[in-house]
Formats: sequence, C-alpha cells, structure tokens
Amino acid sequence: MRDRVIDLGEVPAGAPEEPVLPRAPLPYRWILGPLAAILLIALGGAVPPAAPPPPPQVIPLTLRDAIRVQGDRLYLIGPGEPIGGEVRTHTIRAFALPGMTLSGTWTATIAGDISSLIDAGDGILLISSSTQNGAGAIGLTAVRAGSAEPLWRRAAGMFGLSDDRSTVLVYDDIIDPDLAPLHGLDPGTGKPRWTMPPPPRPGGWALRTGYFYTGFPGLVYLLWPDGRLEARETRDGRTTASTRTSLPVDSDTMVRVAGGLLMITRGGDSIAYDDTTLAERWRGGPLVGPDGYLVDCRPMICAVQGQDGLAGIDPATGRQVWRQDGWDRHEPLGDHVLLGAASRGDPELSVLDSRTGRITVRAGAWINGGPGPRPGTAYVHRILSIDNTMRYGVLDLATGKVRLLGGARWIAGDCRFGSGALICRRLDASAAVWRL
Repeated sequence: MRDRVIDLGEVPAGAPEEPVLPRAPLPYRWILGPLAAILLIALGGAVPPAAPPPPPQVIPLTLRDAIRVQGDRLYLIGPGEPIGGEVRTHTIRAFALPGMTLSGTWTATIAGDISSLIDAGDGILLISSSTQNGAGAIGLTAVRAGSAEPLWRRAAGMFGLSDDRSTVLVYDDIIDPDLAPLHGLDPGTGKPRWTMPPPPRPGGWALRTGYFYTGFPGLVYLLWPDGRLEARETRDGRTTASTRTSLPVDSDTMVRVAGGLLMITRGGDSIAYDDTTLAERWRGGPLVGPDGYLVDCRPMICAVQGQDGLAGIDPATGRQVWRQDGWDRHEPLGDHVLLGAASRGDPELSVLDSRTGRITVRAGAWINGGPGPRPGTAYVHRILSIDNTMRYGVLDLATGKVRLLGGARWIAGDCRFGSGALICRRLDASAAVWRL
C-alpha cells in the first residue's frame, strides 16, 4: 500500500488528535458547500490545502541494516558478515539528501559497531567504530569507494573533519581520554599534520564545539598545572593566544567553553576569558556543578545541571538570570530553547525564551526534529502507537501552531529530519524518505 502525504493545514498548540467522523448522510450534503464558504470568510480567507506532494521514496531494508544521517548524507549500513562476529565486512551506501541520489558505495571491514561516518571527499569515507557497546576499544578507518582494502586505520576517536576537508581531528584510544594526545590527520593518508600532547595532571584540555564534542572545533584550549592557558588552532596546531589564570589548578579545577567564553572554575570562583583572545572578561561564582555542562543558547549560556535542571547565565556578567526544572531534553534554536520531558511518558514539547527563562509555548505531544525551513521554526513529528500512524509538520516557535505537512501509516519509529528530508523506519524495517 502506497503512503500518501498531504498538507493538512495548521494545528494549534497542544491540540489533541482529531476523531474520525462518519460521512454525512446524503440528504444533508447540500449544506456542506455553503457552510465551507462561510467558514472561509469567518477565518479570514484561509486557503484550501495544497496539492498532495509526492509519496516518499521507500528503501527495502532488514532489521539488521542500520541507518545514519550525517550532514547532507543518508548512510545505509549493511549488517556485515559473518553474522555475530566481532569483525564484520559491511557494505555502506551513501545518498545525497534530499534528492536521494546515490553518492557512493564502500566495502569496509570493521571491528565492533559503526558509530559515525564522514565523507572526506575524493571518494574517501571515514568510519568511527567502537566495541562492547562503546565501553571498549575505539577505532577509525578510512576506505575508498570501489576498494575493499582500507587506506589506513588508527586506534583513535574522531571529533570531526574541517570544512575544507584537509584535517580530521582525533584523540588516541587510551583509558583516560583527558590524557589522550590530540592529532590533526591528513584524511587521505592518516598521517599527522600535527600532534598535541595533553598537559599533565592536574591540567587538562577543552574544545570549542557543540553538544558533547560534536563537529570540528576551530580551537583547542590547554590548561597547564602552573596556570598557563593556551589556545591552539586545530588545522595546524599553532598557538594563537595565551595567558595565565590566577585560580589554582588542581583536581577541582574545571575548564568549559560556551557563549564565546572560556571559563575556568574552581570551588566557588570562576574566571571567564574571551574564547579567541583569552582576554579576561569577568569574575564570578560557580556556573554549574561538576557533573553539569554549558551550551550556547544565545544570547545566554545554558547550564545543564543534574537530571532535569536548566539555568540561563548572562555571558556578559556570569550572573544566573533564570532556572527551569523538570526537563530532561533541551535543544537551543535561535533565541529559543526547545524543551522535552521523556520521563513523563507521553511526549511534551515546550518552547522557552532563552532571555527570560519563561515558557512561551506549550506545543503538546510533538517531538522536536531540529531547525525548520525558516528562522523561528522547527520540524516536529508524532507517532500514535495505537495504530502506528505518523504525522509531521513545522512548528512556529512564536505562536505554537503546527503547520501539518503530511503523514503516513505503518511507521515503526526512528524518525529523523536532516537536509530537507524526513527519514523513518517502517514496520517492515524498510526506510521511507520524504522530501520536505
């Protein structure tokens, strides 16, 4: 049965699923036309729904096939042979989104599970893998399309690839990542362009990047036991700025980067430096506990604390401006933060103003899919488990209204938005791809 997709209009924030009404009895159908005209006038000339867009492209898969979305590529990873082996040979296909044109096919023999992939250009694919569900060895393999032999391998974890594809930033696989040397590798050969030994304990390093070290950062920061602080460029390893912190450097000293600042915290004291020049900006109290972390939610800095705490910090002063509790999912989007609470059972999506910390919209039972087609919007979807029906649309962050784009039946889940497309697994394990 073919899936149909249609623009279904708008749904107000938090609206429940509409019931399915029986067809009107034949003698009363004459009134529907005039009534529709009256409603259009009352609603200010609302336009009828657009013509149905094309149905999704369906890709046959099995339960043992894996899907990864990285940048503007959809990767389909074959289960590998031999089945159940620690080392398996996989066939990997890449499709350019949103048009789903095949951009490459690779054969790779990998130990463990594939965690991420990056197209390095010139037919080269970088494959990051791990064993024992991420708790064991990590590795990085480079393969070229059309060849079963790897270009190179390294026991290392991958942070990301530079925009010009000249340098891949990695860290050596050792027991304590904080003591792992960093390397900028040539993606074609695996040879180091530069190597950066980490500062000895109690020093450490930090990166200017996004959530949990995702993507390729422009700078790496080194804090030495004597208080020396350095910023180094990640394409060539050269030092671009340096200073010395007045805070003691010991096992309680924390280094964090967010909101254009590099922040050193020890106990109840913090010093913030400009993350490019390392010029001191302000001094204040603690920003977040030892188990917390900081992320950009411009114009503020968001401090994630504990299991469900979120606080807004003014980057100009270090002062906490607001706090929200009870949310275990949060994604900054422009000057808003999308909040969710998976622990509550049913999905619940709300919008927070990052300046004030106020909840401005309660969108209801939708799941955040990331930035939408225009500023101030986000893609969202929901799946009804009772009949495996999926609906998706665009959330207006200011009003909370959802403009429905379409839906489909027989959806198992694992839906994700990326580069103008929506990808979902269906009940038969195949993948359906909608162009947005």
